[in-house]
Amino acid sequence: MYKVCLLPLTLVVLAVLPLFAQTPTQPNRLELDLDFYKTEAELIATPDSSLLLFTRTDRTWTNPPVFQFTRYNHQLQAMWTEQVMLHPISKYMAHYTALPHTYIAFSGKDKHEFQFVKLNLQTGAVQKHEFRIEAIDSVYVFKVVDDNYFLVSRSGKDNTPTLLHLNEKTGEIKPLPSVYGSESAFSDILVQEPESQVSVVLSESNGRVSRLQTKLFDAGGKLLNNYFMHPKAGQRPLVAEITPGDTTERLLLGTYANRDLRYATGFFAAPVTSDGSDARYYSFTELKNFFKYMKPRREARARKREANRLKAGKEPGLQYRVLLHDVYPATNGYILTGEVYVTENNGSLYRMYTISGGSAQIPKLYRRTQAIALGFDQDGVLLWDNSFPLKDVESNQLRPTVEIVASPDGKVVIAHPDEDAEIHYQYMNQDAYTEEETSFELLPQNPDAKITSTNLSGIISWYGLNFAAYGWHRIKSPGSESRMVFYINKVSF
Repeated sequence: MYKVCLLPLTLVVLAVLPLFAQTPTQPNRLELDLDFYKTEAELIATPDSSLLLFTRTDRTWTNPPVFQFTRYNHQLQAMWTEQVMLHPISKYMAHYTALPHTYIAFSGKDKHEFQFVKLNLQTGAVQKHEFRIEAIDSVYVFKVVDDNYFLVSRSGKDNTPTLLHLNEKTGEIKPLPSVYGSESAFSDILVQEPESQVSVVLSESNGRVSRLQTKLFDAGGKLLNNYFMHPKAGQRPLVAEITPGDTTERLLLGTYANRDLRYATGFFAAPVTSDGSDARYYSFTELKNFFKYMKPRREARARKREANRLKAGKEPGLQYRVLLHDVYPATNGYILTGEVYVTENNGSLYRMYTISGGSAQIPKLYRRTQAIALGFDQDGVLLWDNSFPLKDVESNQLRPTVEIVASPDGKVVIAHPDEDAEIHYQYMNQDAYTEEETSFELLPQNPDAKITSTNLSGIISWYGLNFAAYGWHRIKSPGSESRMVFYINKVSF
């Protein structure tokens, strides 16, 4: 059994923060003596302020790997540990939590076999269900309501995105009605637990015209309503996130394009039930802090050049790609966050399937320029916007690279790790922009020890204004040999 070291820590801040900012602390750290070369680890945050650690530990050639789950409370104290039997080549795919359960999807013995583990977070009781689904070969995202699974998947036949309904009790699998063209992509999927309903937002395009489609299903997969947001001249909806709440009050918050559907020219807010005629549009030039990733002179030139273009009746020249995150509910509305990025072609193209289920021949490198946050009221009126310039943040997959936590009163913290034992972050108080570059070092359990190397570092949003930073540290303590540990640091703002 691995050894656990757990002590409270106090963080020394490495940068001077604005007066409104809180000082981040590291109240708890967990160090596990796991074998770096034999262990794969996945950390999952749950809505009850606990963490679920999944580990796969390889053994000998003749013994199958050990698959294990451990639940930790908000102080990183172990609550229970359970093992589960999976196929030896099983790989983690996705997860979803609907209290009191967390569901985890794994691959099976071949590309059409899928395993779903159902964990009771309170007791640690484990259930496993296996399904053979010939129509798909991958699961990107899934949601569960009343033991019914809604799977955003990839068709094994033509690689297009597809949506399936899976009944856990009967094993029945059925495709749900939608349009699955090569230009279609799933933008968001949200469960309304009180009503036992699921909303799915689908982005549709033929390369010239785009629209958004929101489908409302009951738990059994029956289509209850279908809403379409149609394009207007110069305002073509691209992708959107859906807000929680009653159907008649929910909003779509997303991006729109002027003409070129590859690039966004602003954000919009619209009621889910409308056709888009009453949508509110906000171009990037209307935002207070969107261009803060630029130097002041460059920002001034960009704004002036754009104003001249619009005055001359030309199309917007400032166009961006935006990867949206989930919507955070706030006291008087919602907070929309995301990452602005550019694509760089390094000479090799390959086919990649995004978390939304879309597929395309795309450049291999995605470089982030900034993370953004926007506050909307319950009617979709933009209240504030803010920006966090990002440097040297790149990825080979179009997935979130920064993590974001938000409080109901509109405070936002955005953070990401680097290759060293550092976390870079920005604390936002609505539209009060700060130019301070802030970061801190992760601290070992023993204050006299030194972190000599970092591998596979990551950070996830946890609860409130708390993050969980994790990865592998090599630690050297005075008078002892260095050792490799899997660490989890609680970071609180």
